[in-house]
Amino acid sequence: MMNTRVFNTFLLTLSLLAVNVQAGIIASATRVIFNEGDTEKSLMLLNTNTYPVITQTWVDNGDVNNAPELSQAPFVPLPSVFALQPNAYRGIKIVYNGQALPADRESVFWLNLYEVPPTQPITPPMQSRVTLAMNTQMKIFYRPKTLADQAQSAADKITFTLLRAGNHYQLRCNNSSAFYLSFASIAVHIGEHDYPVQQESDMMTAPFSSKDYQLDKLPDAHVPTSISVNAALIDELGQQQMKTYALTY
Repeated sequence: MMNTRVFNTFLLTLSLLAVNVQAGIIASATRVIFNEGDTEKSLMLLNTNTYPVITQTWVDNGDVNNAPELSQAPFVPLPSVFALQPNAYRGIKIVYNGQALPADRESVFWLNLYEVPPTQPITPPMQSRVTLAMNTQMKIFYRPKTLADQAQSAADKITFTLLRAGNHYQLRCNNSSAFYLSFASIAVHIGEHDYPVQQESDMMTAPFSSKDYQLDKLPDAHVPTSISVNAALIDELGQQQMKTYALTY
């Protein structure tokens, strides 16, 4: 049983083959939403690899340095460790332990799907391979009952501000809603051109807070008065919804 977290761990034997770094475990949803009163949710997993894997599951607060056994998240996936054959499905349950969470805003946690291939894969003669252990993370959102039916209007409670930061500009996203807002992309729109912010691994702005995104390619000589922001928000189904916002500076 694995009891420590190792990300992007290579179990090396002399590699001559290309390595596919895409995770082989695919989930039936891109996120899990718990509304207050829900005690458990189900999730289907598919092993798209051509080989069996051992999978470990746990929920944490997104800190990559914490070991699974140190997690204090209020959600427990069951089973925590299991084998999954090639092209096989497996259902897991995510159980809420009833721990008190903020009543005025969403809370977010991360479900980890850590897959380890066989340590001695069968390879053709005179060939060798790199075996890659992969960790896939997906978000779990908890919504108190005070936020019922408000999620659809959360995207309307964003404002953007353009800030000067040394030799660059920053785009500040201000989220006055009680929801976590996730973006697939954000770009400043000037004339007929979009100038995207630097892409980050997790482009999410927390409730009642702001987050700054770096802009490296915005024209420095002159910023016109007519300027807007094009943002692709990720909705509850994992789909991208494009919205345009006015920009202040």
